[in-house]
Amino acid sequence: MNRRLLPALTGAMLCGSLLLATPAFAACETDNLPDEMRLAFISGAQEALNEHGFNAGPVDGKMGSRTRTAIRSYQRAAKLPVDGCATQGLLDHLNFSQPKIYGPGKRR
Repeated sequence: MNRRLLPALTGAMLCGSLLLATPAFAACETDNLPDEMRLAFISGAQEALNEHGFNAGPVDGKMGSRTRTAIRSYQRAAKLPVDGCATQGLLDHLNFSQPKIYGPGKRR
């Protein structure tokens, strides 16, 4: 094998294996909370997101695909770091930030 290609291929293989090993979404700090607290965070986020016009689905306290998509959409619209997690910071932003951030179909 060409000696000049070897370092490039080794680096590409290393980068490729690191990229494949990363999860599709980041673990959330709320994942390690007791069930009741996690349910409260997710339910609160679902309710507030729905009120702001971001369709989080039913307020059931479950982190489903609609809830995670709604969180990510809100975070993008509010120019927050996009991680899809229902955190205290997200709830505070939803409830207290001014001006309010609304989804595309929500009347202000």
